[in-house]
Amino acid sequence: MSFPFILTVVVLLLHCHSCDTDMVYDQFRQPDQGVWTWNDALEFEADIQDTLSLHNIYLQVRHTTEYPMSNLYMFVHIKSPTGQHLSDTVNMTLAAPDGRWTGKGNGNIRELMLLYRKQTLFRVPGTYIITLEQAMRSEELPVTDVGVRIERSNP
Repeated sequence: MSFPFILTVVVLLLHCHSCDTDMVYDQFRQPDQGVWTWNDALEFEADIQDTLSLHNIYLQVRHTTEYPMSNLYMFVHIKSPTGQHLSDTVNMTLAAPDGRWTGKGNGNIRELMLLYRKQTLFRVPGTYIITLEQAMRSEELPVTDVGVRIERSNP
């Protein structure tokens, strides 16, 4: 590859990154060997200092096209810096009734983002621990990555 090509790619990546000014937190965790098991609770530590803005919280999943079902149930646990707990069960639809995958992707990997909480106010600054657990009847699922994204909401 030539130097001008590499320089162009780097400039474009930096430009795109700077456009995402509302993003506060965006992390993925990889289950062992691309298989998410019941025992594999994935933990995310988001340091939130902005207690005045509203935020949207998204759950993100990357899965293979070998995924055997059309949805994914997850247990979501959020622990605030004060120790308060919130627990939910979330159903993420991965495929339409006709079998088409709802996520984006090429090849055998699909990625999907679900708005979990809209216009959420974090009342206390500090580290919020978000734990995701798969809650399906199958002990093992072909899920390659699980993520959490938090961004400022513009009402």
